Amino acid sequence: MSVRDILKDKPSSVLSIEEDRSVLEATKLMVDSKVGSVIVTFQGKLAGIFTERDLMRVVAKDHLALANVKLKDVMTSQLTVAGPNDEIDDILKTMISKRFRHMPVLDEEKIIGLISIGDAVKTKLNKTEAEMHILREYMYGPH
Repeated sequence: MSVRDILKDKPSSVLSIEEDRSVLEATKLMVDSKVGSVIVTFQGKLAGIFTERDLMRVVAKDHLALANVKLKDVMTSQLTVAGPNDEIDDILKTMISKRFRHMPVLDEEKIIGLISIGDAVKTKLNKTEAEMHILREYMYGPH
């Protein structure tokens, strides 16, 4: 299964915010959208990602500065990205080994999605359950 399989079940729009916006604005956007991260852009192109973990670093340093700190100063900019044809198993291994939970998906340079480790695990679990069902039917016949 590929990243494209995950994206089929997700909304087609990608939540994003420009890098010159404040941490407070990004946090409000994340809370209102009930998500743990937001893509950060510069002139419409991927510049980074702002996650709950990035927010915690800012709060620990100076919680009163949330409205004044710019995303470009605190976002994660060294990103590992996925392509639509990347395999779920490879994505999971990467997320686990590099210890992050959100991965932007690019097609060429266009942002086409954002997947979480939860999305990848859910897709993998669904695939495994389907395979188990097929094997049971093969071994024991249809129920």
